[in-house]
Amino acid sequence: MDKNGQKEEERRIRQRTKAYEKTCEEYDHEIKLLQARTDYIAEFDYFLSLLTVPLRPSQLRENVGRPLMGLFCIQAPVELFYALGIHPVKLCSGSYSAQRLSSASLPVLMCPMLKSYIGSMNFEASAPSCYDATIVPTTCDWVVKMPEIVKEKIGHLHYLELPHIKQNEKGQKRWLEEIYALKLFLEQKTGTKLKRQSLMHSMNKFMSVWKTFHELIELKRKQIISGIWFAAIANTFMLDDIDQWAKNLELVVKRMQQEKPQTNPHKIFLAGSPIIFPNLKLIQLIEQAGMTICADDLCSSERIFPGATVYDDPSEHGLLKALSERYHKACTCPTFADNDWRINNILKITESHNIKGILFHVLKGCHPYDIESFTIEDKLRESGRKFLKIETDYVKEDSQNILTRLEAFKQTL
Repeated sequence: MDKNGQKEEERRIRQRTKAYEKTCEEYDHEIKLLQARTDYIAEFDYFLSLLTVPLRPSQLRENVGRPLMGLFCIQAPVELFYALGIHPVKLCSGSYSAQRLSSASLPVLMCPMLKSYIGSMNFEASAPSCYDATIVPTTCDWVVKMPEIVKEKIGHLHYLELPHIKQNEKGQKRWLEEIYALKLFLEQKTGTKLKRQSLMHSMNKFMSVWKTFHELIELKRKQIISGIWFAAIANTFMLDDIDQWAKNLELVVKRMQQEKPQTNPHKIFLAGSPIIFPNLKLIQLIEQAGMTICADDLCSSERIFPGATVYDDPSEHGLLKALSERYHKACTCPTFADNDWRINNILKITESHNIKGILFHVLKGCHPYDIESFTIEDKLRESGRKFLKIETDYVKEDSQNILTRLEAFKQTL
């Protein structure tokens, strides 16, 4: 390497080091804000300690004692990974500092969540080499094309081809074939064959975890746990051994069940693009404007679990089919062409809990949610509910403008 090349490499190393330090500061700042809240309780400490795990996945690997595999989106059944001795980890990132590291070489209107993830791949501590493979469902175009940008860094890759029409036999059959293909890929990576008993045990384990998580959702409905704490806890899913995570989740639920419900009449339903730590900006502004998030439809929050997987056939095929149907039919990702159930679910929840306002969060460049927002707005306005769309990204400069709009929206409820 000549002198110019050496200087350029040194410059890049300094840039990456500075960006990593800024990202760590960003995480620490948001954690300190959570600790300073008046509704903080000691039971939250465990989850706060997990929020920085994405910055150091090698430590997670040591803690869980299993190989790690990275996942995008929520379509890959975590039960299948666990049954084969693998610990799955969501790879999304909410760091603005990490996003800035990659922005110069990416499209301006690319999804900030993926920009941030691509930027974080430059951090030695969170390098893709910590993961044995990466699983990519073909949801939005950004997720599909992302591996092309980072193919030299991402290592072993497996696509899950998602049928975008789910309410017909053809789509369900194709998805079951994809689950079988994933099973074969995982078996080849681990060198072990899937055992029916292991899969059943894994499914029962996560069903139990889901029941506890559902209790936490009910506490949010009653305004006992705030939307920001719920989001923080949901963001830590699979950032530790699942038994340890579930144990601490139970402690939070038991502690919060002793608290009295709040009575804020300005209740809202939050829908749209995922909110990934440390980017809690919108939730913070919603609370600052005097509103309470009682329900949401975010794949980073209430939808991290598809619900309990019920099976009648305990054979391996029956269990895989049950997982396939649960993760496909129950998913309300906007990339599906037939998604009436999503709107109906929002209407059902808002009606049963007397929620008058719906806030729709759109990350700039998140085209599926952006397009869907118009359809959902029309349906919700027909039902007499108030609707506000907030389009933003990871920057803080638009906070005052968003707060002004939220305060005005509150007056309409």
